[in-house]
Amino acid sequence: MKMFKKLICTALVLVMLLCAASMTAFADERIIAWGAATVDASALNIRSGPGTDYDRVGVISDGTVVVVIEKTNNDWYLINYLGLKGYVSSEYLKNQVKAENFKASGVVNGNSVRMRSGPSTSKKAMASYNKGASVSVLGINNGWYKIATAAGTGYMRSDYIDITSGGATYTTDTRDATANYSLGQQIANFALQFEGYRYVYGEESPAKGFDCSGLVYYVYGQFGYKLERRASLQCKNNGRYVSRSELQPGDLIFFTQNGSTASHVGIYIGNDHYIHASTAKTGVKISELKEYFCAKRII
Repeated sequence: MKMFKKLICTALVLVMLLCAASMTAFADERIIAWGAATVDASALNIRSGPGTDYDRVGVISDGTVVVVIEKTNNDWYLINYLGLKGYVSSEYLKNQVKAENFKASGVVNGNSVRMRSGPSTSKKAMASYNKGASVSVLGINNGWYKIATAAGTGYMRSDYIDITSGGATYTTDTRDATANYSLGQQIANFALQFEGYRYVYGEESPAKGFDCSGLVYYVYGQFGYKLERRASLQCKNNGRYVSRSELQPGDLIFFTQNGSTASHVGIYIGNDHYIHASTAKTGVKISELKEYFCAKRII
């Protein structure tokens, strides 16, 4: 009887160990991106979870290509848009494909990660990279990112690359540009949460409301930047000028009524859209960027 109980206990221990090992393996399993898709909506919300009840963390415009990390269910997909991860409604995605070309910047997140000549482990290894190495992402093919590095053009498994920004080309050291772009995206995403807040002239807080320069002043203040309080002075004294082709999320967009001084300001969020405290009637809203006075980069 004692021997039987001992055997039972031993068996239970072995089962528990196997379950634990299985759970650990599952927890460590990395998600390989499914593919890509194109946004089919004028302004598609990115949310923190798979449903409209979750907070919005970003917005993307029509025609934008996004990486589909996971088809969570029939209605919601987990995507990566220029380093911003979140959930979007599958209803507003078209051209869902396993292979697609697009441009982004990325950083390797593992050590001794091999770049191969094709999207398969059976393809020749061209080079090996450690955590923190910068790459240019040129597209995706069956879960592998097509990348450009100093060693040439090749492929790396998508679970070993974190997309950090968009539209960059490879240089020998893109760390500073990547860091600045990521911060700009964070600033733009932070500003988006105030869409729908009241416009109140002279105010600069979520509790009381915002005017145009007050929104910019408050948002940048949360990231440690002390800007001028008026749009005309922000335009004159803060940051450096950037052209339209250089625009990145977080840049300030200025408008004028007299053609010589700025009278209104907003924060660029990407894809020719910006967020701003518009009028008492509309409050803080997102608008399409058309004609403007100038743009400046603070970071």
